[in-house]
Amino acid sequence: MTSKFNRRSFLQGTAIAGGALAVGVHQAVRADDADADKWGDLTGQFVFDGAAPDRKKLTVNKDVECCGKFDIRDESLMVGERGGVRNLFVYVRTRNVPVCPDLARDTPEKIVLDNKDCVFKPHCMTIWTTKQEYSIVNSDPVAQNVAFTPLGDRPANITLGVGDTRTWKFNRSQSFPLPIKCNYHPWESAFILPRDNPYVTISQSDGKFRIPKLPGGEKLEFQVWQERVGYFETSDWEKGRFEVEVETGENDLGVIKLKADWFAKA
Repeated sequence: MTSKFNRRSFLQGTAIAGGALAVGVHQAVRADDADADKWGDLTGQFVFDGAAPDRKKLTVNKDVECCGKFDIRDESLMVGERGGVRNLFVYVRTRNVPVCPDLARDTPEKIVLDNKDCVFKPHCMTIWTTKQEYSIVNSDPVAQNVAFTPLGDRPANITLGVGDTRTWKFNRSQSFPLPIKCNYHPWESAFILPRDNPYVTISQSDGKFRIPKLPGGEKLEFQVWQERVGYFETSDWEKGRFEVEVETGENDLGVIKLKADWFAKA
């Protein structure tokens, strides 16, 4: 059973920075939205609470003539210069959520995973299973492999020669991001989250995230997940989940501080 999102206890339990951020959810209806009275955005920013850890240099022991020239480092915890934490997934867990028609109209037809400089780019990605196709590209001068196993869906083990492109269609939404591996280069890793709706995002290099055009007036359950930790188990996030009754305009969670020891336990 998940606990209801409580703004006051959330701010205390996660050590939100800045007194001005603790005044409550900010509402700002945007005039350029034709149906702004029906939809709301969920925003926030993840910040690392402490000194940013060094990223470990990974062992490169295959195709060394090509891959050995790159400075390949661990991407399981990406902290920016000002403490923003990248690559946290935030997504709606509630089923059968109404979807804003604008999102279906504006969604690109495909999501691209590139094998470039002997790593997967991007490291974290999302895909709307009913609207988008997965395009997998090899931009490296050596053969690559992409392998993942969705729960209840076809497993993938795709070989790509130099310059090859493959496409993949996910048939089922997933509850958590899928790990992607390369069987040729064991240091290569990435994550993809297939969902049957567009209400999913990934925090950027400054730690900020936004899920646009959620249905206003709906009480929705959200999930937070990060590859090193999994879901964040806090006093307010049971299994990394929280609830928000979405209001039109901007629903801002403010700055969410992530304790260093949460990552150390993983």
